[in-house]
Amino acid sequence: MKTVFLIDDDPDDREIFQESLALEHPSVLCQQAENGAAAFEKVRSGFFAKPDLIFLDLNMPIMDGRAFLKQIKADSKFKDIPVIIYSTSSSEADKKFAQENHAAAFLSKQYSLSLIRQDIQKAVQNFLQL
Repeated sequence: MKTVFLIDDDPDDREIFQESLALEHPSVLCQQAENGAAAFEKVRSGFFAKPDLIFLDLNMPIMDGRAFLKQIKADSKFKDIPVIIYSTSSSEADKKFAQENHAAAFLSKQYSLSLIRQDIQKAVQNFLQL
């Protein structure tokens, strides 16, 4: 079973993401964390299986997505996990940061449920080969 790890501080966004993923790819397990610090702790502690793909919000309290991305890519055990930035941001500076720090892709969060589902479906198909 493939596992996606969603790191996002907004509970509504997490719920929409999980429902969309379940509709498009019911066999994919979705784990969640509300910030980068909690996410990194879950990954390092073995709280659950190593994720196959990470969707990461940039703007979160405690540890934001930028710090998490740098940490995960610096850890030899986890640096090969594809990380997709999944954020309300569409700034060129954030896109450049993502590219320079080895994010696999940058997706701006959509405001239409059908577009959210399309983005999730494409990303999962591209990175998990489902």
